[in-house]
Amino acid sequence: MNHLPSRRSFLQAAGLGVAALGLEGAVRAQEKVIPGFEEAPVDPKVSKGWKAVSGRKIRVGIVGYGTCRFGAAFGFQDHPNVEVAAVSDLFPDRCAALAKACRCEKTYPSLEEMVKDDNIEAIYVATDAPSHVRHCIEVLKHGKHVACAVPAVWGSLEDADKLYATVKSSGLKYMMFETSCFRADCYAMRQIYRAGGFGRLIYSEGEYYHFHTGQIGSYKNWRVGCIPLWYPTHSTAYYIGVTEKPFVSVSCTGFNAGIASYLPGANSYNNRFTDEVALFETAEGGACRILMCKGIHGKVSETGRVFGEKGWMDGVEYHGAMTQLPDITRPSLPPGVKPGGHGGSHGHLTNEFVTAILEDRKPLVDIAQALNMTVGGIVAHESALKDGERLKVPHYSF
Repeated sequence: MNHLPSRRSFLQAAGLGVAALGLEGAVRAQEKVIPGFEEAPVDPKVSKGWKAVSGRKIRVGIVGYGTCRFGAAFGFQDHPNVEVAAVSDLFPDRCAALAKACRCEKTYPSLEEMVKDDNIEAIYVATDAPSHVRHCIEVLKHGKHVACAVPAVWGSLEDADKLYATVKSSGLKYMMFETSCFRADCYAMRQIYRAGGFGRLIYSEGEYYHFHTGQIGSYKNWRVGCIPLWYPTHSTAYYIGVTEKPFVSVSCTGFNAGIASYLPGANSYNNRFTDEVALFETAEGGACRILMCKGIHGKVSETGRVFGEKGWMDGVEYHGAMTQLPDITRPSLPPGVKPGGHGGSHGHLTNEFVTAILEDRKPLVDIAQALNMTVGGIVAHESALKDGERLKVPHYSF
């Protein structure tokens, strides 16, 4: 890990819907489309120009089919270069449902059993956020590539270092499935930034507004009262996912909107903040405002804006000095792979991970980008607990 000088979404993983909501509530939660999961319309031309880089099929295992059903939401089962070789969930009914959704016959009662299968080359980890590091390290130690739902780590800088060291020593592919990176606006911003259309970013913003009516079920209640900026990546992607550069320092303010699970003694985190707003200093010397808010009634969105020396974007339209823009169209998807939810990002993330393995190259949102998107939120929360004291943010490179 390096240090620069001073300066689901809410929806991942296996959930205990029955425990948190009651059986009837769990059924309703799974039948209802959760905000952010609405599938993007499928453009008939989405596969136009797609060319397979290989005829090989990667044997993939998938673990996790909780409240959000993330295990089947990213289309591994539809990718022409993938065979879903096995699936797993701790709950037998969910494991059976995941197998059906992925058209897979082989199941395992746990990740720890599935990683022993020598025929599996890669595993997609869609389990509870607090288990991501442990599960990804287990996959890597058994010689398999790993893709992981967000965030990369859960509130621990020590775990970040441990995961980083494991990935680096393994020589295997690691990719975090940060959906904002393949939203149309963030993807366009990244292409234009790479082409020089912004110059250095003077100011940028990333915002994640989470609905607060009711409580989504979660394994061992990990979502209940959870710290907002421990789940920062839908927001931080609007700087780090655009520039591929890290944050340097942060000052953060927390707010309590009086939601029951954030009152004293109501959660296992001893957390009182429903909302956190952080101001980061960036590696370019600019500023980036990042927030994760649950206290704003009726607001649900993931969005961001960038403002540079040569141009700016709020949405997919560029305003600036560059006259010949690069292609900002998201890559073609293989036939049968849908763009899916979170702004049509799901299919693109899966295709990027699969293609990176086939081409033996670094995937987008590799371990360095994943940790840089995550650890800033952990430090930001520490700042909020210290009345906004500016703190240094560790950064990673690969």
